[in-house]
Amino acid sequence: MTSSRSLRAPRALRGLGLLAVSTLPTLPFIAHAAEPQTLQPVVVTATRAPQPIDTVLADLRVIDADAIANAGPMTLTELLQIRGGVEISANGGPGQVSGVFLRGSNAGHVVLLVDGVRINSATAGTNAFENIPLAQIERIEILRGVGSSLYGADAIGGVIQVFTKNADAPRSEASVGIGQWDTHEASLGLARKAGATRWSLQAGWRESRGFSATNPTAGFSYDPDADGWRNLNLGLNLEHELADGHSLALRSMASRGRTQFDAGPGTDDVNRQRLSSTALESRNRISADWRSLLRLARGADHIRTDGAFPGFVDTDQDQASWQNDIAALGGQWVAGLDWRREKVVSDTAYTEATRRFLGAFGGVSARFGEHLIEASARHDDDSQFGGHATGKLAWGYKLTPQWRASASYGTAFKAPSFNDLYYPLAFGFSGNPNLKPERARSAELALRHDGGALQGGVVLFASRVSDLIAVDPSFTTVINVNRARIRGITLDASWRSDIWTARGEFTHQDAEDADTGARLVRRARQYGSASLGVVQGPWRGGIEWVVSGDRFGAASNSVASRMGGYGLVNLNASWAMTPRWTLAARLNNLTGRQYELVQGYNTPGSNLFVSLAWTDL
Repeated sequence: MTSSRSLRAPRALRGLGLLAVSTLPTLPFIAHAAEPQTLQPVVVTATRAPQPIDTVLADLRVIDADAIANAGPMTLTELLQIRGGVEISANGGPGQVSGVFLRGSNAGHVVLLVDGVRINSATAGTNAFENIPLAQIERIEILRGVGSSLYGADAIGGVIQVFTKNADAPRSEASVGIGQWDTHEASLGLARKAGATRWSLQAGWRESRGFSATNPTAGFSYDPDADGWRNLNLGLNLEHELADGHSLALRSMASRGRTQFDAGPGTDDVNRQRLSSTALESRNRISADWRSLLRLARGADHIRTDGAFPGFVDTDQDQASWQNDIAALGGQWVAGLDWRREKVVSDTAYTEATRRFLGAFGGVSARFGEHLIEASARHDDDSQFGGHATGKLAWGYKLTPQWRASASYGTAFKAPSFNDLYYPLAFGFSGNPNLKPERARSAELALRHDGGALQGGVVLFASRVSDLIAVDPSFTTVINVNRARIRGITLDASWRSDIWTARGEFTHQDAEDADTGARLVRRARQYGSASLGVVQGPWRGGIEWVVSGDRFGAASNSVASRMGGYGLVNLNASWAMTPRWTLAARLNNLTGRQYELVQGYNTPGSNLFVSLAWTDL
């Protein structure tokens, strides 16, 4: 009940911000006629429409530009673990196959969007987080909990949306960095405006000699050589205002990675992956209360493997979306259509190579006095398994201007992957075209405080997932058989002053097979993170902690498959030498703690990274 894939690259340090949230301009038509209050940051992933974060009833986390800049040599999965309240897996160091677990669900139960575009693998049914370069990212929004009623298939655990750097303001920036294992990086960014047209260009490069991905407990796969990686990435955002309230935009991101990995001694095994998203958008203000978005896009995940088991698999997803945001009847309404076609080209002869999805969705978020309401519903039609309906209803109550309580219930599903459905007969094993989608029901209760220097909350959550896909007892195909039960509580708090920032988050969960009571693979009962930061003139510094309880590497929960708990300490510091030049350093895993995320695979020991950044801002 795990999954993953392959490649990544981070970005240079511009400064240090250990606590903040996204800051998009507030749109006039979403403001509520309520008591005067401090302007709140606006997010979009929770309801698919712009919304002040203090009215969001979902469990949402935001990782802003400063936190991303301060990540240094981290992978995206590691950043999500520290700032997004998720669990992770990794088959070795940076660039190796990685996975993200939200709310105790499987790695394939997460929808990953890049500027609204899906780029997951249709064959594996998972996301290549390791190949999303931090150099391209402006901010990240993490929706924890079911999201199929707005985003369709796969959003059982939640939705992670990555927003690439845009051209909201003119800027020029460049950076270089060096670190452990002969790691080198460089990035360059430009943003300009000319009349009604604005554009931004971001380029990045990163490479490292790396370390061995495996250790002797990996068995046949073990190969003690260093497994290096290299990543080149490029991003372009171009927007032209046709008239007031009407614009066209082109958004594109491409990442090419080369990662060595271990598949046994005596071979040089390499993954070459190209990950890309391209979208053409038309945004139109039909009236003062009605805005429309039409998006045509393609997401691609192409991977070539050389070595002991050569091959290639290319996934292309053509996508179209029409969304309308309307302010009416005291609420903010959203309605639209999503269409997607998945196409697979591979040296493996899948019995089917294409399938199509069509989804119709609608939702509303409203405030009536102290009552907050969010509701959404969606119907998806799949060319393989037919129709599937999902929904979500949430209610909140403003106890005070800062405190709110909420409750929600929703449903979600995951479509079987091409490997599950169409893998051709080989060595007595084949896919099963009669599989049903995995289905989930989820409920949560929350109490939250927003506003002022202190923020925090508590969330109780419970989910049941049925028709989970697993290999049948004869090992000849896959079937719908398992059920999972997930229950837990998350506590989080943050505080800031002019000098200090602090945050912490802790989750206790029971994620288990509902039939056997065994814990789900690679899911801990307890995990969390915390950070403390300080600013003094041109100096900034901070300390981070990441902790996790023990996990099991096999569904049997055997003693031999137990992976011990761990705690990591990271340090970071930066010095603004001038208004334009910043020198920064980051020391990860200060104590050199040895730990496992996947059995038989190594994790980074203590490592230092230093960077020099320049900006004209």
